Amino acid sequence: MKKATLIFLILSYWAANVEAQDSFHKIGLESQYGWIIAHNPELRDIASSRPISLNISSQWMKTTRKNWEACNCFHYLGLNLSVVDFQNPKELGQAWNLSGNFEPYLFRTDRWSASLSTGMGVSYLTRIYDPIDNPRNTFFSAPISFLLFVVPKLSFVLSQYWELQASFSYNHISNGGQSQPNRGMNFPMWGLGVVHYTRKTDLPSYEKSPLRDKWSIYADLGFNTQDSDNGTRQPNFTLAGGAYRKFTGIIGLGGGIEVAKDFSLPIQESRKEAVIPGIFLENHFLFGKFDFSQRIVKYLYRPMGYQEDREFYQRYTLNYLMGENIRIGAGLKAHGHVAEYMDFRIGYLF
Repeated sequence: MKKATLIFLILSYWAANVEAQDSFHKIGLESQYGWIIAHNPELRDIASSRPISLNISSQWMKTTRKNWEACNCFHYLGLNLSVVDFQNPKELGQAWNLSGNFEPYLFRTDRWSASLSTGMGVSYLTRIYDPIDNPRNTFFSAPISFLLFVVPKLSFVLSQYWELQASFSYNHISNGGQSQPNRGMNFPMWGLGVVHYTRKTDLPSYEKSPLRDKWSIYADLGFNTQDSDNGTRQPNFTLAGGAYRKFTGIIGLGGGIEVAKDFSLPIQESRKEAVIPGIFLENHFLFGKFDFSQRIVKYLYRPMGYQEDREFYQRYTLNYLMGENIRIGAGLKAHGHVAEYMDFRIGYLF
């Protein structure tokens, strides 16, 4: 854990001081208290504990017009180092997390501001599933897992360089389908902390670009690997195509179709049985080059024995637009609160 702390400090120091171009830099310290969502009746007892955490963050923001146009807003990029104690040392242990985040302002006044932080990272788990020693912990089965989070924040200015910050975070940890069981854990948390600015200046004023009056069309491809019945890892592809239109500066609505081809699923006669098509509606939170979307997908066909009790699923994706057309990112497929897998994504915006 000392190595993780050292890496965090080195990266945050470098990011905050590279060429001294950043107009803002701040360090945050926050404590959090929350609960675990028992998304299966078998998890109710083990999910009864109340996690607590301590989070250290380092964030920086440039105020140039080029940087502002990345999301038509002022925004921070940052690094977070946190430790979550699930207060069940025998079965759940702790999660040590190192993550990156993107945090745009939603509104600002002289004393108050609201922002929305989203991000992802890696999580080291000290206690995982074991069929003999730890059979109830079906949340985690791999010591190295993935962390996704969404955090609305409200800040109040105490002085020129200090702020008080309150937050509500929704966190998800799973191994992305790389090992089983992989129920994953969803745990909301309330947080309270302080922020200190090491560098701060006045924000300039820029005019927002007008909204596009036409639909944006895109295609993307997701990839990961899944365990098969014969014990090997097999590829899983998802090809999606959709369109959306902006209705406000940051919200777009649309829909599309997606088709998955999972080579890990058993078949009877033909590989066509492992093709899983779906149709979806989608909401987009659009911050310039960043697109955080949430799909609700209706299965049009499922192979026999695959998710037979499910008609719908969700897919959450976070994409970044490189240049004018290429998008890269990551996605999470879930049924309600139960995560199925994570994948890496590449796409094209027409």
